[in-house]
Amino acid sequence: MSGAALSEEQRLALLQRELKWAEEKTEFYRAAFARAGMSTAAVLSFEEMARLPFWENAAKEGADAPFFMLTLPLSSVLRMSVLHDTAETGRIHCYTQGDVARQVQTAADLLAAYGVNRASTVLLAGDFTDSRTLDLQYALDRIGAAVLPCTGRTAADLLRAAVPDTVIAWEYELPAIAEAMGDLSLNRLITIGTHPAPQKFAREMAQRMGARHRHIFTLAQMGALIGGSCSTGDGIHLEERLFFAEVVDDAGASSRADGARGELVLSALTAEAMPVLRYRTGLSVRFVRGGCGCGDARLRIIEE
Repeated sequence: MSGAALSEEQRLALLQRELKWAEEKTEFYRAAFARAGMSTAAVLSFEEMARLPFWENAAKEGADAPFFMLTLPLSSVLRMSVLHDTAETGRIHCYTQGDVARQVQTAADLLAAYGVNRASTVLLAGDFTDSRTLDLQYALDRIGAAVLPCTGRTAADLLRAAVPDTVIAWEYELPAIAEAMGDLSLNRLITIGTHPAPQKFAREMAQRMGARHRHIFTLAQMGALIGGSCSTGDGIHLEERLFFAEVVDDAGASSRADGARGELVLSALTAEAMPVLRYRTGLSVRFVRGGCGCGDARLRIIEE
């Protein structure tokens, strides 16, 4: 679907480098790994990730220190953003130039796979203080699409001047976007949300407007777009250039196998400024590996 697939060996090398970077650069991870009685040098396979502690168990120590995971001085940070998934207090996330470049590239690959191109006119609705919305803006700039940036409240003003063929919107913006668009038809609707499966309102809106619907999954804790749906409409394909995924069962046992069920656990593979390792998402999912009807060989994550 989007971007060149990495081999298992390449992804393991990225993971080992990320673990070493986190251990060397932050007291937070050094202490967490020491309590687990291991060094990241002992992680020689994906399966050995299960020996590392879960992120949220140890993160309580740094709850009052927003930069407790920062690996670099602030002078090396390109972007600092408060990320919100809900109305609750946001999470500060920092990014290096390399972080932003990788995230924009993967976002551009994803949107291009969805058919967005230089001829597209895109209404992009969201919070532009959120780094993930900025990544989408810069991805569209890279593609060369005409962009109408807005929030749900300001969409009507732009729609009086131009009619988009594509809407990219956070799910919380959709009711206002739907009202502003009225009876307009739409070529494609790309929604962004905190679950691998889109909300019912998003599916109904796409059907009502005659639009092809794709969905992008993200979580504030991970700081980036995690993956996107495909033409099969069943789950999302993980962005394996940025993330490693596993599931854990009720006893805490980890698996990556085809058909594995449990709570989704995510780790960053390439984050420089703020690596997040083994974050328990609270989402119940199933892994599907092997052939997908869309032709994408990457891991598919289906919410249950």
